[in-house]
Amino acid sequence: MTHKITRRDFLRATGLTGVSLLGGQALLACSDDESAPADTSNNTANNTANNDPIPDAGMEPDAVEDTGDPPMDADEPPQEDRWWLEDNYAPVEDDLEAFDLEVEGAIPPGLRGLYVRNGSNPSTGLSSHWFFGDGMLHGVRIEDGQARWYRSRYVQTGLLGEDGGIGAPDIRKNHGNTSIIQHAGRLLTLNEVGLPHHINPEDLSTHGVFDFDGALQGPMTAHPKIDPATGHMHFFGYNFFAPYLSFSSVDSSGNLIRQVDLNTPASTMMHDFQITDQHAVFMDLPILFDLQAAIGGDFPFAWRPDNGSRLGVMPLDGAGDDDVQWFEIDNCFVFHTMGAFRDPDNDQRIVLLGARHADMWADGPHSFSRGANLWRWTLDLSTGQSTEEAIDDRFIEFPQLNLSRQGLSMRYGYALGYSDNSGADSPGDPQALLKYDLSTGEVQEHRFAQGRVPGEAVFVPGGEGEDEGWLMTYVYDKANNSSSLDIFDATNLQAPPVASIKLPRRVPYGFHGTWVPDA
Repeated sequence: MTHKITRRDFLRATGLTGVSLLGGQALLACSDDESAPADTSNNTANNTANNDPIPDAGMEPDAVEDTGDPPMDADEPPQEDRWWLEDNYAPVEDDLEAFDLEVEGAIPPGLRGLYVRNGSNPSTGLSSHWFFGDGMLHGVRIEDGQARWYRSRYVQTGLLGEDGGIGAPDIRKNHGNTSIIQHAGRLLTLNEVGLPHHINPEDLSTHGVFDFDGALQGPMTAHPKIDPATGHMHFFGYNFFAPYLSFSSVDSSGNLIRQVDLNTPASTMMHDFQITDQHAVFMDLPILFDLQAAIGGDFPFAWRPDNGSRLGVMPLDGAGDDDVQWFEIDNCFVFHTMGAFRDPDNDQRIVLLGARHADMWADGPHSFSRGANLWRWTLDLSTGQSTEEAIDDRFIEFPQLNLSRQGLSMRYGYALGYSDNSGADSPGDPQALLKYDLSTGEVQEHRFAQGRVPGEAVFVPGGEGEDEGWLMTYVYDKANNSSSLDIFDATNLQAPPVASIKLPRRVPYGFHGTWVPDA
């Protein structure tokens, strides 16, 4: 069947409204950074956040007309197909805070900071795709062996609780629901397309939309990479109109120092990328933006295998298209990568590790029915040749690494382990945390009891060794409809968690988190 999304939800999720579908320059509207911070009070569906300044792009709102498009509310998917609104995918109501949380076991005394995770939590209770809900942060503050507080907070975006409507095009409007990163003393939530939102780590309130003091003239996607040697943050953005791809760098003080446009042949959904210590690695894969589908109210991305698949390597200081070397690979889709590095035995070879899906949404936009496997691509800069191979036949997603090895050769990686989900629409429930020893091929598993479901596990350093540290993840208990923050010793993943922090309510399945250590 054809799954519809509301035109309103598409425009919200992408930051496009009305006339913005008519030209690429409309995507570049932005305004001064945080000149009018968003309201950071608690929110319900009736307490909307429309406090960010909205640029008028040189026109009055009344001048933006919807001519010839279908009604704003296209058909929703049937109720039975909306798995992202059921069980522990379903949203929780309102913001919540609790203090002095119960702990089973012992929190490692060296842990002091904030664990926070982002995810989709539609404030109205409804959304037409898993990716299109309002952003909600779930955070736990840890210090002195205690779990001081838990807070859930909506990201105060210009879309929170909004009923939709035609307005000026504005990349400042997105759900802010996908990931979160700390850099140069700033905690930023990130979305698939649009500008980040600046978050206060003391209480998870929202300062406002952040555009690097007006310097960022385009969208920023959800997976920046921080070079551990320089402290520079590198990221890309993809656009729905040419130029389709941009690459940006921010120095260790938080200043945007470069933005380069790249001319790829089509607008492809590029969720993640990687860096080595000298290169950026882009993934041009066959999920394409479909303008006519978007205008018609259908899901705006589609699997187009005729587009082919390729990986691009550019020096971190590259100036544009002439500095990108492209490598053809077998068709696939990769939401998330584990890492990339120059081969220690041959620095002209780039190794990329990621969770490879054979295809994505080939059976419709709500189907995640084909699992991913951990895969290795090797790109030889001197010969222009590429090789690719599966590392493991387990089904995985949300791969991670010790971020001190970002861009460098790595021995250990981590991931969520899934059962074979063929034939089902939803991603299914993860069943295990996996630790990969990429040197020996050994894989450690922590398998959870029936009905206990982990999320993405974030590595927190705790020693000098690459795997000396902790893995933190929210775990949902189906029997009790409750959640906990579990902390595992990464050197011995098969052991029970060293601590389990009981939370005041369940945490819905979400996307990406981070650890924010105290300075």
